[in-house]
Amino acid sequence: MRLIFTYFTILSTALILFSCSGEQVDENQILKDEVIAIHDEVMPYMGDLKSLRKKINEKSEVLEEQDSVVNSEKVLELKLLAKDLDDAFEGMFVWMRQFKNSYEEMGEEEIKSYLQEQKVLVSKVRDDINRSMAAAKEELEGV
Repeated sequence: MRLIFTYFTILSTALILFSCSGEQVDENQILKDEVIAIHDEVMPYMGDLKSLRKKINEKSEVLEEQDSVVNSEKVLELKLLAKDLDDAFEGMFVWMRQFKNSYEEMGEEEIKSYLQEQKVLVSKVRDDINRSMAAAKEELEGV
């Protein structure tokens, strides 16, 4: 009876350890999927960012040609908005270049920490893209 109990204890312990390590892997995969989903949510907007920047620059040029002195504040505001659009565009590619897709030399906790950091970074990229696009669209509504 004691042998059966010992066998059962060893088997139970092995199953618990195996299931815990499997949960960590699954948790990291879920986290990676979340990071990629945030990227995939805004990646299609890259062309829109460039298009909006072009329209904002055109509006700025028109105002500058009309009266560069009277419109100087608005022109500066539009140039800053164009820069925000460029920065949001560049932010996506900077993030993509530094993102590691392979974690061979990392332990499970390191992977988790890395992916949590990447989620914060890519969320900022998403927020910058959405914010700059919203501001540009609002500016261009009357055009």
